[in-house]
Amino acid sequence: MDAPVERSAPPPILTLKPGLATASLILGILALCLSFFLVGGLLGLIGFCLGAVCLRRRQGSRALAWWGTSLSVVGLLVAIGFGILYFQAFKKFQAIANRGRTETNLADWEGVTTPDFTVTSLDGQKLTLSDLKGKRVVLDFWATWCPPCRKEIPHFIRLANETSRADLVIVGLGTEPAPALAAFAKKNGIPYPIATTDKLPAPYDNIPSIPTTFFIDRQGTIQKVAVGYHDYETLKSYAVQPDYAGAPKAKPARAVSLLPASAHPLTPVAAWSATIPDVTAICAGNWAQTGGTEILVADSTPALHVLDLNGVEQPSVPLPDRFALIECGQHKTDGPRLLGYSNWGHAVTVMDRHGKKLWSYSSLSGVDGAHWGDLDGDGTDELIVGMNGGGGLQAVDATGNLLWKMARLGNVWNQAVIPARDGQPALVLATEAGGTVKVCDAKGNLLRTLRPLGQYCTQLSAAVVDPAGTVQAIAIGENKTMAFDTAGVVAWSTPSGNAHKSWRNINFAVGDLTGDGHQVWAFLEASGDLVVVNAQGEKLATLPNQKDTTAFVIATPHQGRGILVTLKSNTLQAYRFE
Repeated sequence: MDAPVERSAPPPILTLKPGLATASLILGILALCLSFFLVGGLLGLIGFCLGAVCLRRRQGSRALAWWGTSLSVVGLLVAIGFGILYFQAFKKFQAIANRGRTETNLADWEGVTTPDFTVTSLDGQKLTLSDLKGKRVVLDFWATWCPPCRKEIPHFIRLANETSRADLVIVGLGTEPAPALAAFAKKNGIPYPIATTDKLPAPYDNIPSIPTTFFIDRQGTIQKVAVGYHDYETLKSYAVQPDYAGAPKAKPARAVSLLPASAHPLTPVAAWSATIPDVTAICAGNWAQTGGTEILVADSTPALHVLDLNGVEQPSVPLPDRFALIECGQHKTDGPRLLGYSNWGHAVTVMDRHGKKLWSYSSLSGVDGAHWGDLDGDGTDELIVGMNGGGGLQAVDATGNLLWKMARLGNVWNQAVIPARDGQPALVLATEAGGTVKVCDAKGNLLRTLRPLGQYCTQLSAAVVDPAGTVQAIAIGENKTMAFDTAGVVAWSTPSGNAHKSWRNINFAVGDLTGDGHQVWAFLEASGDLVVVNAQGEKLATLPNQKDTTAFVIATPHQGRGILVTLKSNTLQAYRFE
């Protein structure tokens, strides 16, 4: 009788080692793709460890393990590089903010009676500052994305829990959407009221650096303005110090304009007004193809409202999405095109005159700005996009395809395009994380780097300002608004009404208000006045007390005088200048 044949157990379908190799490869690929988000560094570290374990045991797919380990190391190193870049940019940004107008201007408010204001907390409670007189008040200006702010939050929680509500009130103030603040407050157990607001009186209306904390005594006097992170003991000492001694000081004097009045001033005359609910963005553009410009207003429904220079509204156009910023461009055969995006959003959407989405240009790292401009002089605008997260400056053709990319710029705050015209090549200007202004040609080649008056620049615009083709740029620095040429020669400057951190807002408008072919600038001065200034720095006109204005544009007809349109609380107000 034959001996029984011994049968060995079948091998397992999967073993741990090939699984480790595959996981290492997948993590390595993800680490490389996501390295600019920094989370890629963590994925790279995990991928490297898994690959190393697989190689050390000498089992499984060694080729996959080697690839996974190598890609993980590259992803880890790139993430470390981006981390260093972000940290250096953050330190530079904070240092400039803290040494500039913040330390000087806000400190001038210490000893001054606080201006009154009312906010609504996330739970619907109305908080009026004057109603809190008799209590100490702490106003913390912060954001969920700000590391020093998050580090300080536990100190305020402890301070709230260790003091009496009858004696001390802490209020957190931010500009982010209420859901984001509410989610953070719930997760971290914040026991004091949080409110979201962007319309407060001075000095609360322009906080250049966060965290910034105001300590107000029981008589309503601002005792201390603390800029940046502080430990618990320091914050407590400011919060419970004795009331301010002596009579309150007078409010700091308004900043003095450095711009001379023009010998030929213009008088603003209210032309018309219109109210459109839930406005999200405005711009001016040649939408009707008449050679002039119309006022384009996007709302939250979402739809686009088109108004002519007399305030007459045309039929609205449905839009595919809500947009915080819009701009009108031109296609030589297809007519007007509208771009729309949100700062730190992940795509720029391009639409035709019927609101139909033509294409979008996306970025995982986030979009910091986008502008139209005819780079090759063929009559069709190309798209210039500035990227967050180290994505650099990118040019896109009329069909949404990448033309060129300047990745070495890292974060690009803002951009401006001087279109090709009359045989003159196009120029592209951009501000980047180092605070400089880069001047490039139409193909993305760097021509020169500028730092006007040694300032850290973010918000930027540029235009051809006269019939002779003179190019002038305008930028907001640490505490100045400056106009300069493409060689960096400054024509004029004046104290800025917006901090250099306000690059996400509309801070400049440019256009022809008199019909003589000369472009003028409109912007907010430090006084809160909206001023109209020519290329020589002469103040032509002033609209006083415009700090509540959220946006403004200049619309110009084919011939004749243009108009300046401001947006405030969903109301458009148009001005002509005589």
